[in-house]
Amino acid sequence: MSPKKARTGSPKRIVSGAKVAKADARSSAGPDAGEHKVTFSFHYADHGYQGSWSWPVAGEAEELLQFLCAVGSSTWSEVKAQLFNSKGGSHKKHHYQSIDGLCREAQERIAHLRLDEQFGDEIFRFRVGNRKRLWGFIAAGVFYVLWWDAGHLVYPVDHG
Repeated sequence: MSPKKARTGSPKRIVSGAKVAKADARSSAGPDAGEHKVTFSFHYADHGYQGSWSWPVAGEAEELLQFLCAVGSSTWSEVKAQLFNSKGGSHKKHHYQSIDGLCREAQERIAHLRLDEQFGDEIFRFRVGNRKRLWGFIAAGVFYVLWWDAGHLVYPVDHG
C-alpha cells in the first residue's frame, strides 16, 4: 500500500518507510499555524530509551492521555496562544526550543536517531504540568511525539 501524498508543497524525505513533510513548522502557511486541529503521531516515539527520562508510569499515563485528548480538540492557533504565568511574568505555555539548548543527553539522542536531519534544529514542547513536558517535532500540522519528560530533565532549569 503506498502512502498518501501530503497536501503541502513541502519537500519530502522517507525515514523508516514513512513520508514526513520537511517544512518550516512555524510558517504561517503551514497547517500547524492556523485553525487545523492538533494531530499526534507516535511514529518517532523514543519508547526504547532508558535514560534520564522515560514514558509515564500508571498514574502519569492517565494524566498524559487526558492532556492528549484536550490538546487534540484544540487548533494550533489556540495551543500557541496559551500563556503560563510564573513569578509575576507570563510566557508561552507550549513553544519551540532550540535543540542546542537541551541537555547533552537529549542532544545526543536526537543526533543518534537522526531526527535533527529530518526535522531541523528546533523541537516543540508541551507543558503538561508543573515540571512535566511532552517533547516532539511538528511537520505538516502533525506533532510527532518523541519523549515524555516528567521531571523537566530534557531542558533543565534552575527552579531555586
